[in-house]
Amino acid sequence: MGPVQRRGAAAGPVVTEDPASVTSDIRPACEPEGARKRASEVLDDFLAHEHGERIVLGDLLAILGDRAFGALLLLLAIPNVLPVPGLSTATGLVTALVAAQMALGRRAPWLPRRLAAVGIDRAVFLKVVARAHPHVRRIERRLLRPRLPALTSPLAERAVGLVVVVLAVVLSLPIVFGNQPPALAIALIALGLIEKDGAFVLAGLVASVLALGVVLAVVTGLFHGVTFLFNGLFT
Repeated sequence: MGPVQRRGAAAGPVVTEDPASVTSDIRPACEPEGARKRASEVLDDFLAHEHGERIVLGDLLAILGDRAFGALLLLLAIPNVLPVPGLSTATGLVTALVAAQMALGRRAPWLPRRLAAVGIDRAVFLKVVARAHPHVRRIERRLLRPRLPALTSPLAERAVGLVVVVLAVVLSLPIVFGNQPPALAIALIALGLIEKDGAFVLAGLVASVLALGVVLAVVTGLFHGVTFLFNGLFT
């Protein structure tokens, strides 16, 4: 039986699912604590990996190892920051699941077999990550450094996970101009988690409040616009 194709919003890249391609629930392999890499090196590893015709979410966890929470959140946020049409729903739902596990205090993310088999168009995803790479390296060189450890502690990460769940749910909704703000907030938080930089986590939390405000304003504006149009046509 061939893979079942799922397509996001119109003109978006193909998201596929092959139930036969993954035979068990997926958990990332853990690396030694000293093996933790910087954010740009995480992207280097991802870009250098020999991917198949599609990038399977289960493979992402295997590539990322114990960096999986922060790194996976970053990789899932990047296509929505730049952005790539048609990926917000798929990446938003996976991000919500990953963040919920972070909020529950899991050591590493886990994906059920069916979700781990979901794949994203390889060429599109690699292209957008490659575009983001120099920006991440520049931010890393100039701004990122370990600080404010209280905001990257296990307890703080659980609280941050709850915030990311809310952002991810909003990200998954088909709201015009409503995907980039929450994705940017998630990316800032992810960079802070990878680099143990509490200042970036704090910046991400502030951006989260602003993002939710922007999305609320967009939804309110759309509602009033539709109401005005409806009243003009039928009254």
